[in-house]
Amino acid sequence: MVEMQASIKNLTSQLDQRNAACSADSQSLDQRSEVLITPENSQSQSLKGSSISKYESQSPTAQLDSILEDLIPNRATLERILEYTGGQLHQSWMLQPFSTINIFDNGFLVGSTEKAILFIHEALQSRDVGLVSKCLSWLCLCLSELPKDFRDIETGLPLCPEELINRLLTQISIFYLADCTPACSINSIEALVLQYELFIAIGRPSRAWKCVRAGIDNAMLLGIHTRQSNLYGGLWESLWIRDRQISLILGLPYTTADNFALNTEMDTDPELDALRRIASISGCISDRDRLRQDTSFGTMRRIVEEIKQLKVLIPDERNDSVFTQPVAYSILRLFKHTLNTMIHLPYSQFAGYDKQFEYTRVEVLESAEGAIRAHQDMREMQDTPAKCHLYDFLAFNAAVILITDLAAKETPRSTEEEERIWTVITELVSRLRKTSELLVSETAEQAAEVLENLHRACKGIYRGHEFHKQIPLLGKIQISRATEQHEDVEASTTTVLLETNTYTFRVPDEHLTEKELADDWSAQVTFEMSYGWRGTYEFPDN
Repeated sequence: MVEMQASIKNLTSQLDQRNAACSADSQSLDQRSEVLITPENSQSQSLKGSSISKYESQSPTAQLDSILEDLIPNRATLERILEYTGGQLHQSWMLQPFSTINIFDNGFLVGSTEKAILFIHEALQSRDVGLVSKCLSWLCLCLSELPKDFRDIETGLPLCPEELINRLLTQISIFYLADCTPACSINSIEALVLQYELFIAIGRPSRAWKCVRAGIDNAMLLGIHTRQSNLYGGLWESLWIRDRQISLILGLPYTTADNFALNTEMDTDPELDALRRIASISGCISDRDRLRQDTSFGTMRRIVEEIKQLKVLIPDERNDSVFTQPVAYSILRLFKHTLNTMIHLPYSQFAGYDKQFEYTRVEVLESAEGAIRAHQDMREMQDTPAKCHLYDFLAFNAAVILITDLAAKETPRSTEEEERIWTVITELVSRLRKTSELLVSETAEQAAEVLENLHRACKGIYRGHEFHKQIPLLGKIQISRATEQHEDVEASTTTVLLETNTYTFRVPDEHLTEKELADDWSAQVTFEMSYGWRGTYEFPDN
């Protein structure tokens, strides 16, 4: 433990010397402040002149009588959407094991398509802006899961769910403003949770973070954080857990202290118990990344002890677990391995010259492979792939960690072991390709391309042009080729450059785009960004 604290100071000193301690210049900060506001503003501006603009002069409640025709698909198409996504969302990666949103019955929308249609009709006729927001948020989540070839039943034309989702979100934001003075209703808070899941699914984690922050603010104004009932307690807990998880991923501080967690001594749900522990560890890692060399011994000890307990609670062998839901079990394994990687990755870079840190590299590599295995299990459990950009990205990030270690050749391996790891990575590429073929998933498509090119580069068979990607939540990856003349022989070499902040103490991205993970990773290469870690690897042509 003392050695780990010493390494924090050492690592922090190195980062400061590289000007990568994330004290960006004032211009970068100003740009980030502008961009944080841009998505909502630009989205509203892009819709000017569309059918939704004609409602701007109406009151929110008056708009309820008008939006049905323009924003809700026709009856035949709506039924087909609900048939395709209703059961799928009930088994969703995102919504399990949270069953706290009181749409109807005692949890998420289940039952017949007719029942779902009735819910939508009654919600839209209720003139309750919070209930309508919840209904439309849930409909957005359904639309996000549609395959590429989904068509309008009446016209036969492509449905274009992304455009429809953007229009619905614009309307939801209008309703939210009408309902949040001084605090919005329970229905609107539940709508924010559903929007969080939507933004996680479509690869906009910063927007998800803003939704959960708004949900927490309003929930505290309503005093929900003090109530222990199943509904209110479950809603508060879903906000508390999500806030800590997404804040860690983004490198941002979480909102609420530990003493805002509910008293759960009588709760025996193993999935929720695991998620609470994951949230607790996420908060500790966020504290460490923020405080760096000033991290207390107590925080470090707590991280070590809690991750040990989490490994026991969430074993990698299905037969050893207490979890009854296979999908939830796979999600929890992905979270567990991602957390363990985040804990040890900053220290693993010392392993090359200080053997006392060798165990951190072992932990990182085992968890990186474990995260990919968990992702594989999730994908194999569904007949039709579910869209979740963030989960695909976490698996991709784990694969980049493995490739970086393979490229550095600092870990002794046999040829057979090295090929086994490459097989794990190439199988992930195949799954990502399959996902992008069936769904509109820019993250999966671009991640597969990056991994394929890294594989070719490491094998000495890359023959493409210069490859340059600026990847949100990861960093910069560049692949280039050079040819040198040695007497009468030409020798070609491929160079791979990786710069990132994820290998150190996590900090927020300096630049955010509207679509975030789903944006074009090549379009951001013109932005000059500083990173805390850099690796360069050369491979001769084969």
